[in-house]
Amino acid sequence: MTHFYTEVEGKVLPKHYVKMAKDPNKSRASRTTDAKKAFKESGEVWMPSVTGIIGILDKPALLNWKVDQHLEQAYQIDPTDTGMQYFDYLRTVKAKAQEKMDEAPAAGTAIHNVLEAYIKDGVMPEDTIQKLICNNVRTEIIKHCGIDVETDNDFQTERHFVDSELGYGGAMDLQNPDWVIDYKSKQTAKKFIRGKMAYIDHARQLVAYGEAVCSTGYQAANIFICLENGEVDFHVHKQESLPDAFLDFKDCLSLYHRNNYNPFTL
Repeated sequence: MTHFYTEVEGKVLPKHYVKMAKDPNKSRASRTTDAKKAFKESGEVWMPSVTGIIGILDKPALLNWKVDQHLEQAYQIDPTDTGMQYFDYLRTVKAKAQEKMDEAPAAGTAIHNVLEAYIKDGVMPEDTIQKLICNNVRTEIIKHCGIDVETDNDFQTERHFVDSELGYGGAMDLQNPDWVIDYKSKQTAKKFIRGKMAYIDHARQLVAYGEAVCSTGYQAANIFICLENGEVDFHVHKQESLPDAFLDFKDCLSLYHRNNYNPFTL
């Protein structure tokens, strides 16, 4: 799924979902056909998201995780107990695996919302783990950025942008002229390994944000969050790695524009 962003009268709007034709009370994820339709009907130009663009690359670790989820469900479900036929068994395994896989992004979205409310509006959650996460994130930002999010209004949260020159858009978790920061969550302590969670894809995402909105010399960082115990790891990507990461992103952008959707050739 690719998210989209458009700029209308100087305001950037997300276009992640559209109303369903048969039932306007329901929505579905936006498609490239919706982006083309919007341009045809209203002249709006929808820009594809950074994450969708980078998603054009193969992700072996993600694929392996998906395989593991299916194997786990296949191991737990015994078709002989229920008398399921082969194709019913396959459908059941796939459905159960999808349910489990949907839990991870939902949990990630929830903690993103909690942190946005805390940093933007000073709303501290009541949940013990979420409260610990907020405090730990604050401590790490003070340590690395010299900014106290409880007293300073230096960071913008969930800032939407479009890069009309290169043809993409996105939403940043935390951003100021000197920093671009993105949260990444891990559901269990077993998956949370300090110093071992950052990948080149993370740098590609951050540098795409930074090159669109920041001044020269900005720093790019991920804040890794353990949802099980509230532990936090602040990872700053090396400055010397950012130029190559941006070249990688631009290669992905060219592939995406050529093969999926190009906002400049509508």
